[in-house]
Amino acid sequence: MVWVFTLILAFFKFSFSSDNVEKFRTLVDNYVKANFKEFEIVNMVKIPESYTKQIPQDFDSVDCKSKGNSGLYLYLSCFVMKDDKKIAEIPITYRITQQKDGKLITVIQKNQKVNILYINGPIKIQLLGVALESGKEGDYIKVKNISTGKEIVGKVVDNQTVLVEGE
Repeated sequence: MVWVFTLILAFFKFSFSSDNVEKFRTLVDNYVKANFKEFEIVNMVKIPESYTKQIPQDFDSVDCKSKGNSGLYLYLSCFVMKDDKKIAEIPITYRITQQKDGKLITVIQKNQKVNILYINGPIKIQLLGVALESGKEGDYIKVKNISTGKEIVGKVVDNQTVLVEGE
């Protein structure tokens, strides 16, 4: 009889636990939709169980701050709030696309530090550079080699890499 009571108690605890996680997810989703319109959000990456256990039953809001993005993922730090006090901090990751309304979004910003990947046949060299223009994946932009000061044109590969192919 004791094990039946324990099982019922565990069910209710899990049931309440999943309600607070669902409430948390919904509040974070609403926050992301309202504050990150420059991205097309695919979905929230699963919250690890160790963090879901930190979400209390009784909270009234969330406050999220961006920790940046990689072009494929948006990283957030979300605080669970009760009466304007931070109760727990939960890291959240969203999968995003580099498209918004069917158009590619800018992945490299002017003056951003970038990796310049120089390829000439079998020779591959990676250099540090600075983007002199903003660009989307596939665009050709000017970059400056930090060590030589030379300006060159390359193709944007991702949010931190520009490909320069040799003659």
